[in-house]
Amino acid sequence: MDGYPLLEGESRPKQEGRSNFVVAYALIASICSAMSGYSSGVMSGAVLFIREDLNINYIQEEILLGSLVLVSLVGTIVASLVADTVGRKKSMLVAAIIVLFGCLLMGLAPSFWVLLLGRIITGIGYGFSFMVVPLYIAEVSPPEIRGRFLSFPELFLNSGILLGYVSSFCLAKLPVFISWRLMVGLGALPAIILAFGISIIPESPRWLVLQGRINEAFSTLILTSDHESEAEQRLNDIIVAAGNKKHKDLASAGDAVESTDHKLHNKMSDRDQEAGVNLAGTDHKHQLRHVWLELLWPTTSNLRFTLFVVLGLQFFQQATGVCVLLYYSPDIFQKAGFHSSSGSLGATVMVGIAKDVSIPVATIFLDRIGRRPLLLLSNIGVTVSLLTIATRFSVQAIYPNSTLHGYLTIAACCSFMIFFSMGFGPIGALLPSEILPLRLRAQGMGLSTAFNRCLSGILSLSFLSIFKAFGAAGTFWLFAGMSSISIFFLYFFVPETKGRTLEELS
Repeated sequence: MDGYPLLEGESRPKQEGRSNFVVAYALIASICSAMSGYSSGVMSGAVLFIREDLNINYIQEEILLGSLVLVSLVGTIVASLVADTVGRKKSMLVAAIIVLFGCLLMGLAPSFWVLLLGRIITGIGYGFSFMVVPLYIAEVSPPEIRGRFLSFPELFLNSGILLGYVSSFCLAKLPVFISWRLMVGLGALPAIILAFGISIIPESPRWLVLQGRINEAFSTLILTSDHESEAEQRLNDIIVAAGNKKHKDLASAGDAVESTDHKLHNKMSDRDQEAGVNLAGTDHKHQLRHVWLELLWPTTSNLRFTLFVVLGLQFFQQATGVCVLLYYSPDIFQKAGFHSSSGSLGATVMVGIAKDVSIPVATIFLDRIGRRPLLLLSNIGVTVSLLTIATRFSVQAIYPNSTLHGYLTIAACCSFMIFFSMGFGPIGALLPSEILPLRLRAQGMGLSTAFNRCLSGILSLSFLSIFKAFGAAGTFWLFAGMSSISIFFLYFFVPETKGRTLEELS
């Protein structure tokens, strides 16, 4: 470390390459999202062959497709507890092990019920990754580039979904008994890769501070900051945000950087001792109970507003029907006129590609133009796309044999995915991890993710029944109406968080 004293007005030189560690950490953590994305995407195509091989009906199909999302609700709740108990890093390892076991069980399943059990196990791992990955990346990233890195999980999730679509398309020509088993079994590969990758990334510095492990937190921050003084300041902010008054005074007194490596090490060791008493010495069960009480029965207007924004964002994200287009695209395209399996799967792959190519927009512009403008643009595009799909199905009764309307459905679905993935998708996970207070962040993210997964699961489990009851046009008019309402919610209630530290926001 650069321990020389600074002259007045002089700044410590930038340590080149340190922020590159954040890129590596975010990429490895995001493999967890790719693993979950593959499990989501592959089943939409595999179910066409499972239907034939295991002779399942449409109710069983709904249960099979929707169970992953609904059971992920359990995964997110458990993950919020595990992430605070053993850390963010080990929670991702747990997700990898669960998904690995679930995928292998599905690939070897002799019956529908064993297949469903494997799907349920995979769903628990899916819930873990959905909650822990954005939490981890938010906590290791510097504020000025946090938005860029928090778009990685969405990029990897979409890439995993696309790989699932492509896998279904490429393996469709194999014998039915083998094809779907290979499709779902291949989901074990990213879980294996993630299990090895986890070993080389550090733990979240914010979680380490809450455990009183200040030296370890500083070691991570020094790798993800451009200057030692920046790492010092970020550490001080985290300690203050942890809510301990005695340690807050220590943090304020420690703003100046020591003149030698030895002094800096001693100071951090002293911090570690005091923090170990003040932060880690609290009874964990009592603290956990207090956190959940505060979340479920908030007593301050600021926290009530924060939860209103967080849960409202999750509600309107799912109310657009995104999970329907992810899981039931082949069925929708068959309804639109693409009756063969290869035709509907090919159209689904196009939707997956459209979903992937728009993610760099979020990566580039989240930290440039901000969250709010990108979110509003995304939502307006999603609404127009849904209106187009609804209108197309309404007109189908007049011109039932026109292939033009089939291609219009593909174009509108691709447009939906492009606009959703450039804003609504990544920001839905990013914003809660930014605006929730540190002491409530893990459980708050668990609550947010559980609410999101619950809504997605309800839609996934009931879509085919709704589709049969209201028809394609009625279903998409409903989604378009909810998406239109969400524009007003986003405009009036969602705050801008660009460039502000997590401690400042909380």
